[in-house]
Amino acid sequence: MVKRVYRTITRSINGLQEAAFWLAVFGTLSLLLGFIRDRILAHFFGAGQELDVYYAAFKIPDLIFVTAGSLVSISVLVPLFAKKETEGEKHLKNATDSIFTVFSFLIVICCIAAWFLIPYLVPFAFKGMSIAAQSQTIYLSRILLLSPLLLGFSNFFGSIVQYEKRFVLYSLSPLLYNLGIIAGLVFGVQSYGIIAAVFGVCLGAFLHLFLQAAFTLFSARAPRLTLQLKWRDVWDTARLSVPRTLALSIASFVGLFFAALSSRIGEGAIAIFNLSFNLQSIPLSLIGVSFSLSAFPALAFSFAKKNLSEVVLYINNGLRQIIFWVLPITSLIIVLRAHIVRVILGSGVFDWSDTRLTSAALSLFVISAVFQSIQLFLSRSHYALGKTKWPLLANLLGGALSVFMALLFIKNWSGWHYLFDFVADALNVSDLSNIILSLPFAFSLGSILSALLLFLALGKDLIKEIWSRMKTTIFQSLLGALIAGAGTYFTLSFTGSIFNLETFFGVLGHGLLSGVAGTLLWAVSLRFMGNKEIKTISNDKY
Repeated sequence: MVKRVYRTITRSINGLQEAAFWLAVFGTLSLLLGFIRDRILAHFFGAGQELDVYYAAFKIPDLIFVTAGSLVSISVLVPLFAKKETEGEKHLKNATDSIFTVFSFLIVICCIAAWFLIPYLVPFAFKGMSIAAQSQTIYLSRILLLSPLLLGFSNFFGSIVQYEKRFVLYSLSPLLYNLGIIAGLVFGVQSYGIIAAVFGVCLGAFLHLFLQAAFTLFSARAPRLTLQLKWRDVWDTARLSVPRTLALSIASFVGLFFAALSSRIGEGAIAIFNLSFNLQSIPLSLIGVSFSLSAFPALAFSFAKKNLSEVVLYINNGLRQIIFWVLPITSLIIVLRAHIVRVILGSGVFDWSDTRLTSAALSLFVISAVFQSIQLFLSRSHYALGKTKWPLLANLLGGALSVFMALLFIKNWSGWHYLFDFVADALNVSDLSNIILSLPFAFSLGSILSALLLFLALGKDLIKEIWSRMKTTIFQSLLGALIAGAGTYFTLSFTGSIFNLETFFGVLGHGLLSGVAGTLLWAVSLRFMGNKEIKTISNDKY
């Protein structure tokens, strides 16, 4: 029995659809654990100062992770491993050891430097916080420096795991990460407050690393520290990874900027922004990440073999599947936004005003969900093809637009509040302060621009071929999503009296019934339109 479970967890998966399925399954489980984590946080702390501090404390450690930890990301190492393996196993081993040694030194130095800089960076970034809140943020940020250190090493081992296409093993780590955080909250939050969540994060990061390392360190490709560095391999990795790291750093800087701007809006704004951002990641985590991760090794191998027809096929099929799945999910989230927030977060001190503002922010985030998923998929596609400049440029311009629009909205609120008064009225939060809504809207504008730029960067010939295959899918998926949203909305309206909407199970039942009705209408309408994707859901055609 144990051997069978071990073989199932560690086996290689070659089919794109099967790999995406398992990644989506474990992504769903990880999301559920993430929802439990956020519910516990919201229950005990609400959208207030302590939760603001918790999310603010993540920003600098996260920045270290994306700047140093992402230097050895899957997007960089998998293509390099594919290239080195064609030269021989010995070349692959030497490259792995050299990169691992340099990375280990770099990530440790970055965390040590951050320890001394955090007391100066936090007051500068979060001027809107009180002195007491800033002091607590500094303390928690220093503890959280363990997170980029552990997750950075896990990233390296995870690259080896995914290169070998062991997607089930790779997908288990996020589950353990969230379980660690939940354990910290369950066993410590009532005694130690928000610091219990921080220690839970460190425990989760350790478990994330342990699972990847436990398998990798006993394999033939286990990385080792070495003094005989192959600087050419290190340079090749840096040449590919630095543009990607800069691209990710832009996203992290944008996140830090939005947190800093939220701290100036008022208490609880950082919490509402982050909680709604976590919820809007549902389609990105389930679909965008799954197809991006599952397609990436195949794209890298096809490009290494110079099989361009396969490259075109993988990109085209990935985009079609993302559009097919994300659009109806987006429609359901927008219509069921209040039910989703109430079920996941609505307990304890997380009150009705917090629920309404979070659900409104969720709607403005999720309007760009399909573009966020496409952005992630096309970024990995460009990396697989060895094109690192366009993801950097797209992230830079998209991030710049998000920052510019957020500043424009906040600094010139007197000229823009009419727009957000209209949005707030449409989202039923007109009686609440709606300035926080400008931030997710600005974020979505930047995401849309980034996705469009990455698509245009594929080149005219490739775009023409992809568009000819994709335009029918786009039209049918968009129409199906509208039908799903309409069906869900009318079911909500006509069945509200059946359920007691003052209880958890009443809200859950009302939302589930309406969501199922909308989903069935979506499936039937696509069948009626002769949609190819829904006919081949169970077949691995890729």
